[in-house]
Order: sequence, then C-alpha cells, then structure tokens
Amino acid sequence: MNFIELLNKVARVARPAHHEFVPIERMDERFEETCFDSLDMLMIGMFMGMIYDIDDEISKEFQPEIVQELYDFIQLNKTRDPESMEWALEQIK
Repeated sequence: MNFIELLNKVARVARPAHHEFVPIERMDERFEETCFDSLDMLMIGMFMGMIYDIDDEISKEFQPEIVQELYDFIQLNKTRDPESMEWALEQIK
C-alpha cells in the first residue's frame, strides 16, 4: 500500500471538507509546510495509530517533522498492517 496515498486519505478525514486541502507529495515533505495545523496533526496521528494499532501512549509522545519520520515511527511501533485502503479508512469512521 502506498503510504503517501493512505496519509492523504487519512488527512482528508482529519481535515473537514470545507477547509483548504493540499495533498502531501513527498516523503521528505515537512509538516510545517503543509496545510495541516496542530489539531489536524493530532487527528492524523490518532487515526494512523488506529489503523496500525499503535499504543495510544506511544502515539501521543511522537511529533514528526517530516513524512519520513512518521513512516519510520509507524514501522517501528505498529502491531498490524492495513489489509487494504478500504479497510484502513473503515477503521477511522
């Protein structure tokens, strides 16, 4: 599964449709340069934690600066992989 595609779909859920949305395109993209504010990032982190089944206490402590850091953190702490994009999005409804 393409991580950036999943991240953008999760971010779309975290950021309501009436707000500006600019998709992430690169693994080296800095979150501070995206359209996401701190609340968006909190929601994105919570949703990714739900999808990858990462302990809440671990998820709360991490504040990635770039997309690659988020990916590496997930790879290090996940206890499952999403079955499909549809399955992943179903987990955060």
